Formats: sequence, structure tokens, C-alpha cells
Amino acid sequence: MSVSGQRICALAEKAAEAADPEHALETLTSIREELQEFERQQVARALTSGRSYGDVARAMGISRQAAHRRFKDLLKRTRGSERLPPTPEVRLVFEYAREEARALGAAELAPVHVVLGILRNGDQVAAAALSASGLALEEARRAARAEDGAVGDGAAGKVDVRKMLAETAQCARRRGAKEVEVEHLLRSALTTDDHGAGGMLERLGVAPDRVLAELDATPQDSPDCLEA
Repeated sequence: MSVSGQRICALAEKAAEAADPEHALETLTSIREELQEFERQQVARALTSGRSYGDVARAMGISRQAAHRRFKDLLKRTRGSERLPPTPEVRLVFEYAREEARALGAAELAPVHVVLGILRNGDQVAAAALSASGLALEEARRAARAEDGAVGDGAAGKVDVRKMLAETAQCARRRGAKEVEVEHLLRSALTTDDHGAGGMLERLGVAPDRVLAELDATPQDSPDCLEA
């Protein structure tokens, strides 16, 4: 279950058990906010799996036009045939990664923030590999905050995000993928960064190689992405 799904369940139980109606209403407000995030995750997942805006609209009970207006940023087309387009889930991961970077006071986006975005998104491949390796979002946030330079302005924490994205696309091409997927982002974040993502995992007792092994164990993944 994704982080949002877990929080919705916990908040619903808290609201149901609240003795004070004011506290119950405050909790319901939090549930609505969490539901919006969960809804966006599920739409991104549906679009990534090949569903259309029409399919999404029917499931939500709204018009196709309304669905397109609300979620069109998840399915922007990349100009130029030489570039592999990111899936809607990848776009959402980067949206989360930027939010995590701002919350941590980082001046620049780094792989550590991408890992936080992946955990927050909760996809069934990359986030599942992180969770199976023993990594949880709140623990990762605390470790990222403590990671000296990884989330601040220090030179040690700066990474070449363009290079990371280029290597992510190369990984996707070697795998024969037509789109950049979340698992490609995770591989790049763990194999191109010596300061943020890998250091964060090691601080929590999770070896990056263990996460990569979890990815290798999934049927749709290919170890060819690790080749130079």
C-alpha cells in the first residue's frame, strides 16, 4: 500500500474514534487533502499503464474534458523523437521530488530527492523495491535532512541532474523501453550519486546493492541497465 493509502486508513480510523467533533472535522480535512494526492497517484498509474483520459473520466464519474483539465500535466508530450518520454508516474515523482527538496531547504534537485519522490509515489516496482529493502518515507526524510550537504548548498551535495536523466534514458533504451519509467530513475539515482541517495540509504543500514537486487528480481526489470 502506498504512503497515501496508509495515511488515509490511519486518518479514517482516527476520525471515527475522535470523541471531540472538532478534532474529527480537522482529521477529515486532512483526509480530503490525502485523498487528492492519492487520486493523483492513481490517475498517473492508470495513464502510465495505457489508460486514456476517457477511461479515467469514466472511473471518476466526470467528463473527459474535466479529467484532461485536471491531469493534463501528467501526460505532456515530449518534442523530438530523439528523446524518450517520461511516463506520467515519472512526472509525478519529479513533482514530489521538487516538493521534498523545497521542504528540506535544498537549492537544487538531487538524487536523494528523487528517492523521496519515488517512496512518496509508491509505485509497484521502484518504491516496492525500496520498501522491501527496509526503507520507509519518514525515515528517509529524516536521513536526508541529516545528510550533510546532500540537501543544502554545499558543493559536496551538488550533482549533475542532467547527467542522471541522460543515464536514466540510456538505461531505458538498453532495456528496450519506449518510455522512461520510475525504476530507471531509481537505478540512476543509486548508481550515479556518491553523496545523497546512496549515503542516505547506507545511513539507514540499507545497501544500495540490495535495492538494485530487488529491482533485478522483478520480471519486467533487466540487469542490462547496470552495464556501462
